[in-house]
Amino acid sequence: MHSTPAVASDPHPDRRGRARAILAGSVPNLVQWFNLYVYAIFAPYFRTEFFDAESRDSLIYVYALFAVTFVVRPVGSWLFGRFADTRGRMAALNAAVALMSAGSLALAIAPTERVVGAWAAVILVVVSVVQGIAAGGEYAAATVLLSESGTRGHRGFFASFQGATIVGGLVLAQGSLLVLLLVGDRASVSEWGWRVAFTIGGAAGLASLWGVRGLRHTGSAARRADAPAPSTMSELFRSHWRPLVWVVLLTAGGSAAFYTATVTVPYLLRESAFAAGGATAEVTATGLVLAAFVVLMLMQPLGGALSDRIGRKPLLVAFGVVGVLGAGVLVTAAARVTSPPAVLGILVLAFAVLTCYLSVNGIAKAEVFPAHIRALGVGFGYAVANSLFGGTAPLIYHATTGEGGVGFVVYITALLGVTLIAALAMRGGAATALDAPRGSAKP
Repeated sequence: MHSTPAVASDPHPDRRGRARAILAGSVPNLVQWFNLYVYAIFAPYFRTEFFDAESRDSLIYVYALFAVTFVVRPVGSWLFGRFADTRGRMAALNAAVALMSAGSLALAIAPTERVVGAWAAVILVVVSVVQGIAAGGEYAAATVLLSESGTRGHRGFFASFQGATIVGGLVLAQGSLLVLLLVGDRASVSEWGWRVAFTIGGAAGLASLWGVRGLRHTGSAARRADAPAPSTMSELFRSHWRPLVWVVLLTAGGSAAFYTATVTVPYLLRESAFAAGGATAEVTATGLVLAAFVVLMLMQPLGGALSDRIGRKPLLVAFGVVGVLGAGVLVTAAARVTSPPAVLGILVLAFAVLTCYLSVNGIAKAEVFPAHIRALGVGFGYAVANSLFGGTAPLIYHATTGEGGVGFVVYITALLGVTLIAALAMRGGAATALDAPRGSAKP
């Protein structure tokens, strides 16, 4: 898929430096995704506060706005990707987190549909756009920062902390829902609980910026006088279009599978449990989902370390093959299973397969771009695929439930087939662009 550059030895930072690099990229990434997933997980509850409570389509509307956050991600990846390539990975990451946190705090105090009518939906649209831009910029900065911080032979492990903290955001959001359901009930979560979650998310984001102050990205040195010029979209399309297309294809099925497994499937499991056993069963299902998310989070460093030994390609191919064969089974089973052991078993099995993609996709993308355009290339390619196929997955599922979900199963299977083809097209082995001499980006 990409040519092999000349190898240059990397300085090996000490253990403290490595720990600081992981913290610098992981902590802001964690709270960023917590903010994003508060929306996704609490959407079925706060939908009646922003749209007519009597509307049967309110869930479709609220997930359509969740999809909006993905539609605008290419804009965020362009703005923050270039910023990261010219001004530094850490600076871009901090700016994206601040923007996301401001959006969450705005939602926490937003007036409802009963107070301001249709303007409530307008507020939700504006915040969705702002947070989508922030998410598009944050992904590239965090991916590249963690990928560049590792040394050769350990980069997969370092980069996997992005996947771990993405799932960590899910754990925090799901944990918040579980606590609120234990304290109150569905009605209280719909009335005020979601505001608590958004307040916690926004405050945690701002606190994370204070917590990692002074931490610097040790993975790449300051820009040299003879370094390449700052990255531009024209250069990306002209000189790096092959890896860009590859990133889009790899992300298409992986992103759709991720949001199906972590948003749609847990929703189906909770709804099935509630229909079968009421509020108590819903709380149990929510707890099982939380436990499975913790397992998924812990799997990420294991997947990253394994990829350092056997390569990224075998894991990505395994994900594609099993995904094509099993996606339909997963979605169908999630809508019917209510037994707690079966619920947990389904989730853990699905998450083990998802780990083959989530733990290594970031490092695989970073390895195909040179340093001076790495954040822009990784971020824009990811954002385009994510906007088209990732965030729209929950919306497409709910829009096709009337036909039994068959259309969605065909859709997700086809996208996983595209990702499998991209994985098979990878070249294994040796040196990558991350092994080339660095110095074309600021820390």
